[in-house]
Amino acid sequence: MPDHIYEKKDLVQRFDNILGQKLGKIDNVGMFEHVQDFNLQKGVAGAVIEQCVLGYPPDSKQEADLIIIDEEKQTKTELKTTGMVINEDHYVAKEPMSITAVGVYDLADQEFNSSHFWEKLEHMLIVYYHYASDHPVTPYEYRHFPVVGYEFHEFSDIEIETLRTDWEHVRALVQRVVSHHPGVHDAAWKNAVREEYIEVHGELRRLLSYIDLAPKFPPRFRLKKPTVSTMIAKHFGYDLEQLPGRYATISDIDIKCRELTSIYAGRTIREIAKEFDIDVFSKRGEDKKAIAEQIIISMFGGKSKKLNQIEEFQKFGIIAKSVVMTSTGGRTEDMKLFHVDFDEFTRTEVEAEDGSMRAIEFEDSELYSYFANHEFLCILFEEPAATFLERTNSVDYFIQNRNLADNRFFGFKRLTFSDEFIDTTVRRLWDDVRDKVMNKKLKDIIQRNADGTEKRIKADNSISSAPNFMKSSHNEVFLRGSGSDSALIHKTECVNGIRMLPQYVWIKGTSIVDELLKSEKI
Repeated sequence: MPDHIYEKKDLVQRFDNILGQKLGKIDNVGMFEHVQDFNLQKGVAGAVIEQCVLGYPPDSKQEADLIIIDEEKQTKTELKTTGMVINEDHYVAKEPMSITAVGVYDLADQEFNSSHFWEKLEHMLIVYYHYASDHPVTPYEYRHFPVVGYEFHEFSDIEIETLRTDWEHVRALVQRVVSHHPGVHDAAWKNAVREEYIEVHGELRRLLSYIDLAPKFPPRFRLKKPTVSTMIAKHFGYDLEQLPGRYATISDIDIKCRELTSIYAGRTIREIAKEFDIDVFSKRGEDKKAIAEQIIISMFGGKSKKLNQIEEFQKFGIIAKSVVMTSTGGRTEDMKLFHVDFDEFTRTEVEAEDGSMRAIEFEDSELYSYFANHEFLCILFEEPAATFLERTNSVDYFIQNRNLADNRFFGFKRLTFSDEFIDTTVRRLWDDVRDKVMNKKLKDIIQRNADGTEKRIKADNSISSAPNFMKSSHNEVFLRGSGSDSALIHKTECVNGIRMLPQYVWIKGTSIVDELLKSEKI
């Protein structure tokens, strides 16, 4: 049992008094001045809350941190201090929320209601601080970050059902692994279990809804970053739409997708958009790039404009992507993913669990996190076959209809990337970008025509150039600039003194097809 006992009204007073204050001001024990001398079990922000607000030293007990007394009722409560960043004018989670060790060797013997996992989650006191920096900082610099909120958090019945299902998926995999290794539970046995777990744990990625597992061994249960962002949105009063229907787990999304496929398969985008009163074209008469996202939301009965405004999709970390296949099964274009933060890409250290700094590894990167912890709900369309135009000199000529509205809805696939793909293809891009930027190998390359003879001249009469980051011809995941055009005025990114268009991570269209072929149709 924890011996940190507090009246709830006392905690409310303590935390009300620090709202808006920076961690450095709250620090009354000189923690930031001697940050390396302190035992920071929960990082520097958590340590400040523990030692300076609650007044107890850190401990490494596995049970919940606090006992909170409210109207003579005693509740074991876990203390969590979590950072937030600002995205589109509102707070979102900076990172997943670490919960507790998975306990690979003994998880098979636990039950959900009495598990360490649920003991940590059943009742939480969450303290929110604003990570007020656009780049990674050292523990000492956390002194500038303000505490902006706190809550006594309890999950709803449907959320508990989801967490239980997630935990049971993890336990089932661990039980299977352990069952393959009978005998004495000695060091050799632990090593055999460890090796098999590392080999197969990627299977869980497609099954888990609210949680993920930290990639290192021994693994830890974590609440996914999108799940924490949903908790933040509720606490700070951001509007999230709830879909009609019941979606306890991500498999419930699959069930709805199958229902929608049976209704709409074979219809064109134009026909579906008309049914939901969605404009197919922009005001300038161009194809709407976000049409697939709007169609998905409408199919599910939602009214919002973006998927991240839907609570269920936000919690599950689902990203909508339209995938247009040719009539022969090919892919028409590459897929744009997210904007590159070069400060994050090239950082050298990260904060460890104990609050100290350690060398960064690929698994700590945002690039890894994006591919490992997001689900792509792909809405599949098929281009119409090329239309016969004429026959000349015994040669048939066809014309391809490129009107987006004529593509036909084919169905859904939920895409999760394999461990192999992440650890080879995605890692290759991370290594390449870091090498070029950090070792001053980045160059601005003059672009030439396909035959290599002439320099490309842009509309403003300047010579076309681009940085020598990996292109689609080098790797299936690559960088590409994005802007209205490549004129110098639009080259707002500057890396190593080289001006360039804002750079985005892309994935090659053929790679998307390959990964989708490995996934069953929903």
